[in-house]
Amino acid sequence: MALKDRIAEDIDRIFMQQDHFAETHYWNGYAITCVPDDEESLKRKNNNVNDISWDQNTRQILIHTPLATFPGGREPEPNTHVMYDNRPMKVLDVQHNMGLLDILLTAHDPREMM
Repeated sequence: MALKDRIAEDIDRIFMQQDHFAETHYWNGYAITCVPDDEESLKRKNNNVNDISWDQNTRQILIHTPLATFPGGREPEPNTHVMYDNRPMKVLDVQHNMGLLDILLTAHDPREMM
């Protein structure tokens, strides 16, 4: 079995299992299985990979989800607006990685001034 086939099998068998890492979230009203990655999202924000770190009212979420089960069957376009878990968000970056989509979302989340 080729390495690519083993990776694809592990994605379905382990990484995207609800009792291991994956969770159900909603993308424009469709239920998707994904793995939110808050740690990598914070690293990207702090390392200024995407230059929004200056804005304290901006929140980032990085999710990993299989392309094969993604609604519409294709990658979302950067700079499009979506509803993620009933919150308006903007797709900042999309990377296709061995059958998984790495989608970085941003949301304008104003904080209360004290």
